[in-house]
Amino acid sequence: MLNEIQKERLLFIVSYDWRDIFHTNKEEYFEKFQRDQMCPEVNKFFLFSWEKKTYYECDGKWCVSHRKTYGLDKIRPLLHFWALFLIPYTAYKYSVRPDAWVVYDFGMVPAVWLAHKLFGGELVMMVNNQSTLCSSTRDFGKIKQLYSWVTERIGSCFVKHFFTLNDTMSEYLVRLGVPKQNISIYTVNTIERDSMHIAKAEKGVVRNAYHLKGAKILLTVARLETEKNYPLLLSLFSTLSPEYVLFCLGAGSLKEQLQYQAKKLSIENRVFFVGNVERDAIWNYYADADVFVLLSKAEALGIVFWEAMYMGVPTIGSAIGGIQESLGSSGERGLVWKEEEGLEGFKKCVSFCVSSSQERDTMLSRAKEYVDAKIQNRLTLNDFLREQDKNKK
Repeated sequence: MLNEIQKERLLFIVSYDWRDIFHTNKEEYFEKFQRDQMCPEVNKFFLFSWEKKTYYECDGKWCVSHRKTYGLDKIRPLLHFWALFLIPYTAYKYSVRPDAWVVYDFGMVPAVWLAHKLFGGELVMMVNNQSTLCSSTRDFGKIKQLYSWVTERIGSCFVKHFFTLNDTMSEYLVRLGVPKQNISIYTVNTIERDSMHIAKAEKGVVRNAYHLKGAKILLTVARLETEKNYPLLLSLFSTLSPEYVLFCLGAGSLKEQLQYQAKKLSIENRVFFVGNVERDAIWNYYADADVFVLLSKAEALGIVFWEAMYMGVPTIGSAIGGIQESLGSSGERGLVWKEEEGLEGFKKCVSFCVSSSQERDTMLSRAKEYVDAKIQNRLTLNDFLREQDKNKK
């Protein structure tokens, strides 16, 4: 939502887009920029996207330069080095003179900094994850973690201002040496953005579609990637009674592996890998869920927790900073499960969530109040740019 009548800005966004959203679902771009408070209702965008093919298109308000990576996304140092030449060249070739350069990847910061020095505009970074922690969960984790550690410390020296999600991420940036005054916390507000979808969400839609009358539904919404800790979740879920089913919303590289694990655990008929779900449909899953659970190894915020909390779904999360900030102490706004609590602890959490009690109702009430308060934050990127304009006068 806009704080006031905003001045139109041109934003140069550097990101990855493996699904060619510009062609397949441009509305998703609009939703992402709404979520990240970039005022797509007002601003124009030049999108530099690393992708599986190369093309350039422009419709006036939205321009995109998709660049094929030629496999260099698997060797990020080479991709980041190539970007040092390609990003400034792209800005020069298409005469792009943005008000702000927006980057999400620490490794891309030097290339964007160079373009910003050549062509003007503010350089800002959106930090939505703790890259060093996420890298450590992947294949060749130690090597990737080391490279992320290096790029974080180099990149943080070039950026003038950072936008991030919460206190956990702000503290993360401070540990990198970023001055507190150079950090702004914005709200990833999918709730107000999706208010029309939420109003139309109906209980029973998912249950009826899957013929699950009487079942207890556990829901998780996350990419099928290592840091989301799906193998552990499936192992724990397999010990629950047959009345429980698990919906996994999201796509990723681990799908076949997780499907095989579900079959090996004899729960393939109780686990549904739904894939990516459109925003107008996802709220029906929240409406029918009895429990929301996500046991990530690394999580900056976990906006899906906010969505579940807003919809009155009891939540279970792992004991990591971003999730704990949202849930509070265990039982405050959600339940925090620690691995040392083991299977019995997980079962107790699930039992608490599906059983009616005053304690549970109070937890859900506190959760809703917390999210309602958080989404009152109206800070946008345009607010920052307006302040920069004032300071230059």
